[in-house]
Parts: sequence; structure tokens; C-alpha cells
Amino acid sequence: MTIAKVLAVLDGTPECESVLMAALHLGRQFDALVHLLHTEQDPATAVPVLGEGMSGIIVEQMMKSLEVRGSERLAEARRQYHTRCVDAGVASFDPAAAPAAATFSVCFDHHIGFEADEIQRLGRLSDIIVLPAPGSDEDGALTASHDAALFDSGRPVLLVPAGHMDAFGKSIAVAWDGSLQASRAIVAALPLLHKAEQVVVMTGRVDEDFPAPSELVGYLKAHKIDAKTWAFSLSDGGIGLDLLEQVESAKTDMLVMGAYGHSRIREVVLGGATRGVLAGARLPVLMTH
Repeated sequence: MTIAKVLAVLDGTPECESVLMAALHLGRQFDALVHLLHTEQDPATAVPVLGEGMSGIIVEQMMKSLEVRGSERLAEARRQYHTRCVDAGVASFDPAAAPAAATFSVCFDHHIGFEADEIQRLGRLSDIIVLPAPGSDEDGALTASHDAALFDSGRPVLLVPAGHMDAFGKSIAVAWDGSLQASRAIVAALPLLHKAEQVVVMTGRVDEDFPAPSELVGYLKAHKIDAKTWAFSLSDGGIGLDLLEQVESAKTDMLVMGAYGHSRIREVVLGGATRGVLAGARLPVLMTH
């Protein structure tokens, strides 16, 4: 089991450069194809939503503003790609005709449409999707793109906080509560866990009817992965904050956990642990649903 193709969303914001760096790190680590996706929305498609109840002049001004912003974001995405990939001598490939065998190379793929639709379509034929993590100002809320990646792609999603430019995966924390989502996240993370020097199974709450942390350690041992358990007590601050504090104490550089969603609508309702981690994480978080 390995990672042969990485899909990374390069949205043209300065903060998204951390997504690019994380994707390139995975590409180098696994000798994988890195597919950089930039989706530009056609301003005309926003008119039915934005134009309702507005005059023709206002709609025209808004469309012009969207065009300018779209052009600026495309230019920034291309700048990041050229700086980090082309100028750095990274090999490139044509997204319409990918190499027969994966090898570390990148492509910049510009689409007109809806980002969430492209993530869903391309994500299903990728091994991992890399997205910017929701910031603390959004209280861990998911965008349509996060929703599409986590709930509609069937693939693990790596969420990278803004400004995180360092390598990761040397020391990995695994959040374990015996749940189906946590189990899926661990299986998805096996390629990364194999390459880690340290794996820490963190447990703050476990359903007694499901496998104990020691049983997970045994499972990982069968995959030739050495891991240790790390139990912690829950506080009144919420399990998400407790988990992040333990991750920092263990000096890990990546977290693996299940994503808990109780709704498939656009504003997905998240479990407390998921929302707390998304809002406060300062390290890459690998999630599956």
C-alpha cells in the first residue's frame, strides 16, 4: 500500500501555499504524482444567486469584481506553482495524459467551474486530497470543498493549517476511540505510518464494546509498525482541545483521526472532537469519514 497520486487544491490565496508545500512533501516522500487543482468560478454562474433582487448595474459590477478576483487568484496560484515547482526544477506532467507509472512530478490543472465538483471528480481517482484547514475564525466549519473531499470522494483528506511550511510525518499521533471512523482513518494512514519514526496511539475516551488501544497497537504491529499508547484524561474544555494539547506534549508533527459528521448538507454538523481539532490544529491533520 502506498500513495501514488496526490490531489492538492491550490485556490490562489497566499495561505494556500502551505497546501502546496505539504503536497510536494508527500510527492517526494512517496515518489508520487502531484495534481495541483485550481478552479475558477465563471461569474455568470453566480448571477442566479447574487443577482436576485438586484439591479442590472449592480449585478454587472459584482460580476466584474468576481472576474478581477478570479484573475488575481489564478495569477497567485500560478506564481506559487512556478516558484515552488518550475523554478525548483520539479518534473511536470500533462494532467490529461499522466505517466503510466507514478514518479515524483507535478501538474498545474486550471478548470472553470465549481471547486467542490472538481474535487469530488478528481479526488475519487487520487490516493489522498490535500486542502487548507479551516481557520479558528471559522470555528472549524467546513466549506463546500471540505465537504466534497471528506464525504463525497471516498479518500483520506489532509488538512494543512495556514503558514505550516515544515515537513511532517516523522512522529504521528493517532486518535483512537474504537469507532468506525477512527478505524478507517488508520487504514488510510498506513502508508504514512510505515514511514514514521514514532507512532503514538492517543486515547481520551473509548467505548468499552470496541477494541482497546493495546489491540490497535497489536494490529499496527502486524503491519510492521511499532506504536505506543498514550492515555489522557478529559477536561471541561472539550475533547478536541484536550487532544491537541496531548499532541503538542508528545511533540508529534501530524495527527490522524476520523471525521464525525451527522449531516451531508453544505453546512455539515461536526462532532465536538472534529470541530475542536479543525479550529485549533497547528499541524497537518489526516481525516476520513
